[in-house]
Amino acid sequence: MFEAFDFTAAINETPIGVIEPVSDTKIAKEDLKLLCEIGVLAMALDRGEEALPIFELLDFEQPHNAAGAIGISMIEVAQGRERDAFARLRRAILVRQVCVREAKAVLAVFLAGFGRQAEAKALRKEILRGPDCGARRLVSAYGAA
Repeated sequence: MFEAFDFTAAINETPIGVIEPVSDTKIAKEDLKLLCEIGVLAMALDRGEEALPIFELLDFEQPHNAAGAIGISMIEVAQGRERDAFARLRRAILVRQVCVREAKAVLAVFLAGFGRQAEAKALRKEILRGPDCGARRLVSAYGAA
Protein backbone atom coordinates (compact mmCIF):
# COMPACT_ATOMS: atom_id res chain seq x y z
CA MET A 1 0.00 0.00 0.00
CA PHE A 2 2.81 2.42 0.89
CA GLU A 3 4.50 2.43 -2.47
CA ALA A 4 1.45 4.02 -4.11
CA PHE A 5 2.21 7.41 -2.59
CA ASP A 6 4.47 9.18 -0.17
CA PHE A 7 2.35 11.10 2.30
CA THR A 8 5.48 12.09 4.19
CA ALA A 9 6.29 14.72 1.57
CA ALA A 10 3.58 16.96 2.97
CA ILE A 11 5.09 16.94 6.47
CA ASN A 12 6.92 20.16 5.61
CA GLU A 13 3.76 22.00 4.58
CA THR A 14 2.08 24.30 7.05
CA PRO A 15 -1.07 25.92 5.69
CA ILE A 16 -1.29 29.68 6.01
CA GLY A 17 -3.05 30.67 9.20
CA VAL A 18 -2.43 27.36 10.96
CA ILE A 19 -0.74 27.67 14.30
CA GLU A 20 1.44 24.70 15.11
CA PRO A 21 1.32 23.39 18.68
CA VAL A 22 3.97 24.55 21.06
CA SER A 23 5.58 21.65 22.84
CA ASP A 24 8.58 21.35 25.11
CA THR A 25 10.21 19.06 22.59
CA LYS A 26 9.78 20.95 19.31
CA ILE A 27 11.01 18.63 16.60
CA ALA A 28 12.48 19.85 13.33
CA LYS A 29 10.31 19.18 10.30
CA GLU A 30 13.10 17.16 8.68
CA ASP A 31 13.14 14.92 11.75
CA LEU A 32 9.34 14.55 11.63
CA LYS A 33 9.63 13.41 8.02
CA LEU A 34 12.33 10.90 8.97
CA LEU A 35 10.20 9.62 11.85
CA CYS A 36 7.26 9.18 9.48
CA GLU A 37 9.44 7.19 7.09
CA ILE A 38 10.64 5.00 9.96
CA GLY A 39 7.02 4.44 11.03
CA VAL A 40 6.00 3.44 7.51
CA LEU A 41 8.96 1.08 7.27
CA ALA A 42 8.08 -0.50 10.63
CA MET A 43 4.52 -1.08 9.41
CA ALA A 44 5.79 -2.61 6.17
CA LEU A 45 7.82 -5.03 8.31
CA ASP A 46 4.72 -5.96 10.37
CA ARG A 47 6.00 -4.03 13.38
CA GLY A 48 3.27 -1.41 13.39
CA GLU A 49 2.68 -1.47 17.12
CA GLU A 50 6.25 -0.31 17.62
CA ALA A 51 5.54 2.61 15.26
CA LEU A 52 2.46 3.80 17.15
CA PRO A 53 4.38 6.35 19.28
CA ILE A 54 5.89 7.79 16.10
CA PHE A 55 2.50 8.40 14.49
CA GLU A 56 1.07 9.73 17.75
CA LEU A 57 3.94 12.23 17.89
CA LEU A 58 3.36 13.24 14.27
CA ASP A 59 -0.33 13.65 15.01
CA PHE A 60 0.43 15.87 18.01
CA GLU A 61 3.18 17.95 16.40
CA GLN A 62 1.26 18.54 13.15
CA PRO A 63 -2.46 18.60 13.92
CA HIS A 64 -3.20 20.11 10.50
CA ASN A 65 -1.65 17.08 8.76
CA ALA A 66 -3.51 13.78 8.33
CA ALA A 67 -0.29 11.74 8.02
CA GLY A 68 -0.20 10.83 11.72
CA ALA A 69 -3.86 9.84 11.68
CA ILE A 70 -3.28 7.69 8.59
CA GLY A 71 -0.45 5.82 10.31
CA ILE A 72 -2.45 5.33 13.51
CA SER A 73 -5.46 4.08 11.55
CA MET A 74 -3.34 1.53 9.72
CA ILE A 75 -2.13 0.18 13.06
CA GLU A 76 -5.72 0.11 14.36
CA VAL A 77 -6.83 -1.97 11.36
CA ALA A 78 -3.93 -4.36 11.91
CA GLN A 79 -5.10 -4.72 15.53
CA GLY A 80 -8.65 -5.55 14.40
CA ARG A 81 -10.01 -2.15 15.39
CA GLU A 82 -11.35 -1.10 12.01
CA ARG A 83 -14.22 0.97 13.47
CA ASP A 84 -11.70 3.11 15.36
CA ALA A 85 -9.65 3.47 12.19
CA PHE A 86 -12.68 4.50 10.13
CA ALA A 87 -13.65 7.11 12.74
CA ARG A 88 -10.09 8.46 12.96
CA LEU A 89 -9.79 8.82 9.18
CA ARG A 90 -13.22 10.45 8.88
CA ARG A 91 -12.24 13.01 11.55
CA ALA A 92 -8.95 13.68 9.77
CA ILE A 93 -10.76 14.21 6.47
CA LEU A 94 -13.02 16.78 8.08
CA VAL A 95 -10.52 18.78 10.14
CA ARG A 96 -7.07 18.42 8.56
CA GLN A 97 -5.70 20.53 5.73
CA VAL A 98 -2.75 18.42 4.53
CA CYS A 99 -2.85 14.81 3.24
CA VAL A 100 -6.66 14.77 3.15
CA ARG A 101 -6.82 13.05 -0.26
CA GLU A 102 -4.46 10.39 1.05
CA ALA A 103 -6.67 9.88 4.11
CA LYS A 104 -9.68 9.49 1.79
CA ALA A 105 -7.79 6.95 -0.33
CA VAL A 106 -6.75 4.88 2.69
CA LEU A 107 -10.32 5.02 4.03
CA ALA A 108 -11.67 3.88 0.65
CA VAL A 109 -9.28 0.92 0.58
CA PHE A 110 -10.17 -0.03 4.17
CA LEU A 111 -13.91 0.27 3.55
CA ALA A 112 -13.68 -1.89 0.44
CA GLY A 113 -11.59 -4.42 2.31
CA PHE A 114 -14.26 -4.72 4.99
CA GLY A 115 -17.11 -5.10 2.49
CA ARG A 116 -18.48 -1.57 2.71
CA GLN A 117 -18.48 -1.15 -1.05
CA ALA A 118 -21.03 1.68 -1.36
CA GLU A 119 -19.07 3.96 0.95
CA ALA A 120 -15.78 3.04 -0.69
CA LYS A 121 -17.19 3.64 -4.17
CA ALA A 122 -18.24 7.21 -3.36
CA LEU A 123 -14.76 8.07 -2.05
CA ARG A 124 -13.10 6.32 -4.96
CA LYS A 125 -15.13 8.30 -7.49
CA GLU A 126 -14.19 11.56 -5.80
CA ILE A 127 -10.49 10.70 -5.78
CA LEU A 128 -10.46 9.49 -9.39
CA ARG A 129 -12.01 12.79 -10.55
CA GLY A 130 -9.03 14.65 -9.11
CA PRO A 131 -5.49 15.09 -10.37
CA ASP A 132 -3.05 12.25 -10.75
CA CYS A 133 -1.42 11.77 -7.38
CA GLY A 134 -0.56 9.07 -4.89
CA ALA A 135 -4.12 8.94 -3.57
CA ARG A 136 -5.46 8.32 -7.05
CA ARG A 137 -2.86 5.62 -7.73
CA LEU A 138 -3.66 3.97 -4.40
CA VAL A 139 -7.39 3.56 -5.05
CA SER A 140 -6.66 2.46 -8.62
CA ALA A 141 -4.11 -0.13 -7.49
CA TYR A 142 -6.34 -1.58 -4.79
CA GLY A 143 -9.54 -1.33 -6.75
CA ALA A 144 -11.36 0.22 -3.80
CA ALA A 145 -14.95 -0.50 -4.80
